[in-house]
Parts: sequence; structure tokens; C-alpha cells
Amino acid sequence: MNKGSKIKKSPRVFPARSISPKEHKDDFDDFEDWEPYAQLIEKQDYPGLVRYCKKRAEQRPDHLYAQYNLGHAYILNGEYENAIDFMSDHHRKHPWIGNYQHVILDALFALDKDEGDYNWVEKPVVLRLSENILDACYEFLKPKRKPRSVADLYIEFVMKGYLLFTEEDLYNALSTEQRFNVENPCEDQHLAKVQVVRKKEKNRKPL
Repeated sequence: MNKGSKIKKSPRVFPARSISPKEHKDDFDDFEDWEPYAQLIEKQDYPGLVRYCKKRAEQRPDHLYAQYNLGHAYILNGEYENAIDFMSDHHRKHPWIGNYQHVILDALFALDKDEGDYNWVEKPVVLRLSENILDACYEFLKPKRKPRSVADLYIEFVMKGYLLFTEEDLYNALSTEQRFNVENPCEDQHLAKVQVVRKKEKNRKPL
């Protein structure tokens, strides 16, 4: 059994027209439909998940999330080429749906490719950890008197595109930047509190 992909998974919300939570819920008519899906995920039975999602996708060919679930199941099972082939048809039909873009991106990066190796109808936003990201964190925090967690900052970027960095990556980058004060009161780095360094703090002489 393939226990899963080599992709770092992170929670994502998509900048394009994404599939609504109601549409996702509606793919499962009742708890009896949802339960086997959840059990397959919990057991990491990804070949079984592919079979289950394929059956549902065939039964509901016009249901947006049923198609997404199958594409995602292909990713979890390490069937990256199948994920691209399957999701491409749906991307061409619905190029504005970010969920479909992100399945294709998951597959491309797992195959050591990038977003430039695919002929997009509508190109997705891909965010890499860079000086621009740190500048955006600074601008976000500058007017705020109270610190924000790394998780709060990360969510700001989740809302904007497909992220090629994790909360841990962001924490490490902020920790090495002199513009930020980062306090980690516990072992969970995503809960670390971040503030910008004010001018008074910069100019304060040590005792």
C-alpha cells in the first residue's frame, strides 16, 4: 500500500472560486456515506479511498466536490499522473476553481516539476517564502499593538494562494529577521507570538 505522497500538506483556502463547504457536505447524503470516506482516510487505506471516490465521481459526474475528492485521493495514493490527467478535464471546464488547480499543483511538485510545466487555462497563484512574504508580515503587524501568532500570519497567506512553505518555515524566517520580536511560549511553533520591533525598542540602550 502506498502510505501517501511526499508533499508537505498544509491547510489551504483557494483564491479563485472554491467549492463551498455546503457543496462538499452535499457530496455525502448522510453519515452513512461520509463514514466510509472518513474511515479510509483514518486508516490511510488510500487505494481503497481511490476506489470509493472513483465510484462516487462516476455516480455524480456533475458534482464538483465528488470530482475533487477523487483527484485528492489520487494524490494521497501517490498516483500523480492520474491526478493530473483526471483533474485536467475538470480544470478546463471550471478553470476558476482553485481546488482543481491545487490538486494539479500537488501532483506537479510531487513529480519534481513546478507550475510552469503545465498548460493552465487560468494560472494559479503560487507563493514561495521570500522577502516579499516577510515584508507582508511586517505591514500586517505594524499597525497592531498586540502580538499575533505565526498561525494567524500563515492564514493570511493561505487565503491568497498555494503555499510552498509551512508554518515552521515561516516561524524560522521570522525568528532570524531583526524587524520582528518572536516569542515561543510553548513547543508549538505555530502558536509563537510575533510583533514588529518598534523604533523605541531599536534605539533603547542596554543597561
